[in-house]
Amino acid sequence: MSSDNTAHTLSELPLALFGLTLPLTSAAFSLSGQAVPNNLPEVFACGLAVLGLVLEMLNGDDNRTFPLWLKAGIPALLITWISFNSFAVYTQPLLNYLPLLMEGKPLIFLLVTVLWIKLYNPPSTGQISFWSSWLAILVCAEFGLRFFLLHEPSMPSFCGISSINGPILLAGLCATLHNAEKNTLPRLLILAGIFCTLGRDIALAAVLILLVGGPKGGLRKFILVLCLLFFNYLSLQVQEMTLMNRQDLPSYWLWFSVMEIFIKNPGLMLSGFPLSVPLPLNVPASLWTIWHGQQHVWTGTGIYLFHIPPFWLHLLCAWGLAGPCLTAVAGTVLYKRCSSRMLGGLVATVLICGFFSPLFYHPAIALFILPAFFAAGTPEVQSFCFE
Repeated sequence: MSSDNTAHTLSELPLALFGLTLPLTSAAFSLSGQAVPNNLPEVFACGLAVLGLVLEMLNGDDNRTFPLWLKAGIPALLITWISFNSFAVYTQPLLNYLPLLMEGKPLIFLLVTVLWIKLYNPPSTGQISFWSSWLAILVCAEFGLRFFLLHEPSMPSFCGISSINGPILLAGLCATLHNAEKNTLPRLLILAGIFCTLGRDIALAAVLILLVGGPKGGLRKFILVLCLLFFNYLSLQVQEMTLMNRQDLPSYWLWFSVMEIFIKNPGLMLSGFPLSVPLPLNVPASLWTIWHGQQHVWTGTGIYLFHIPPFWLHLLCAWGLAGPCLTAVAGTVLYKRCSSRMLGGLVATVLICGFFSPLFYHPAIALFILPAFFAAGTPEVQSFCFE
């Protein structure tokens, strides 16, 4: 497991922050018996943005001067976030605009990523797999500890849930597709972490990525499929042999309920739902406890668009068919212009994980996977292919 560096650089700070520091902090809260602050990833993201701006100002290089919209945009967003969290009494009249601000989160995370890319260039593939490997080690350690104590498989949760950790691990797995001979150990570590999350969609994505874009070898691929079947069986055993994970029930309910609304009102498929108006949905009493534990924000005033975690469903509800279609077109164009096995794996990650994961709407995922997209577009990665 190597980061491709004799000395670590600030270019990988976002990766270290969300691949190791955030999971360790979450685990520390959980092990101490305290609830993990629901806005902890946002706090880390804001701290990263502030640090990036300070470093940019201290840099003093005129050739790296950022446009005004970037220099002014990030502080303005930070001030808005601090105001809503620290001066709620004074910002109460602005709460009607909160859904609109929440919808801009992917843009915020993209701005922060661009800030770090401009300062220190994209991270290397080795750096991406290095920090993803540390997250995999934490997940595997928790899985093993739970199995030792409970004598049965159990889903790791101290370092985060699979819908958040999964895309981060997959980004690291995709990074190992570059220069594969030197990345065997990180790839095995990350793959073990993916299986130990017991997330079936995450494991399926990993296997498909390696079957299509990984190193060749019939025996390797056969063993890979066997591992997928075995850990899928363990995930069903955890869920008492049911196909639906209890924690995913709200997402299943949202998918079925929203599709039912679209069938009754086909016009909404084109326009999407209004951003600042609650959706015409009511959480079933049987799901309320899980729903409230996952959402935290405005759970008693209706269901808003920012309550919908699945990335593809969120885009469909917010922007109609134009959202998923434009995203698919952007991914296709990006892959054709910067084709590489790593980029293909990242596109597959977004495609598959987007059915249950928030992806670019969650800071931990966005600020790890977006730098991976930039790294996948570098000439060095594009030129690599397996023999």
